[in-house]
Amino acid sequence: MLDTETNRASTGDTASPEWTIDGLAGLVGLPVRTLREYQTLGILPAPRRQGRVGLYGASHLRRLQLIARLRERGYSLAGIGDLLGNWSAGADLGEVLGLEPDQLVHVDEPGAPATLEQLTVLLPAMIPDRLAELVATGAIEYCGPNRFCIPSPSLLQLAIDSQGADLDPDDVIALLSAIQRAANTVADQVVQQITRLPADADATTAFLQRGRGLLAHGVGRLTLHTIGRRLGISEEADLESSIHHIVENRGDPA
Repeated sequence: MLDTETNRASTGDTASPEWTIDGLAGLVGLPVRTLREYQTLGILPAPRRQGRVGLYGASHLRRLQLIARLRERGYSLAGIGDLLGNWSAGADLGEVLGLEPDQLVHVDEPGAPATLEQLTVLLPAMIPDRLAELVATGAIEYCGPNRFCIPSPSLLQLAIDSQGADLDPDDVIALLSAIQRAANTVADQVVQQITRLPADADATTAFLQRGRGLLAHGVGRLTLHTIGRRLGISEEADLESSIHHIVENRGDPA
């Protein structure tokens, strides 16, 4: 049964499901040899190793679901590899976007894995007591025994800074959860559009190579612009007057 093929890689109260290659193949209804072929072609990432056993997680399951949708639209395996490769190639877009070197981290920024001890030093008010809630927001992910991946170091830094500003941990969790919901909405729509792109077209390649960086930068800029409008701050306002406006009006009802 599938349950016997499932491993729970966890630290704390939340567990992330993982499967052996046999379990994952059974879950998606594909032969194991097909999954191995996908790995050889580079369209399915390698598993996490636990001793001599390879373990596959939710990201592998989502990748297989995406491959299935693309195959239904007539993409060849080589075409899927090109599409995914072009999307990844969009990470290095500093020159195209006109970003300074210190801004490039915001285009494609996943950092190195961290340990529970390192995260506790960074967020003592929230870790380890509220680790499971932070994982639920997507700001931190389990990626192995006592190893945590940080999809966006910027969001982790936001949580750290909020701690320094004495924000209530409940409010920080609520903010990160709202960001996750918005990210899920954007991601679902983008993936849907990607599956509709024509295969082997120069326009598709150009769109994917530019789209990743433009999306990362554009969503952030639009969010900041919208926050400014919610606060009644004009585009021309300088930093000092903006901060003064926020402090003077923070008690007003929204």
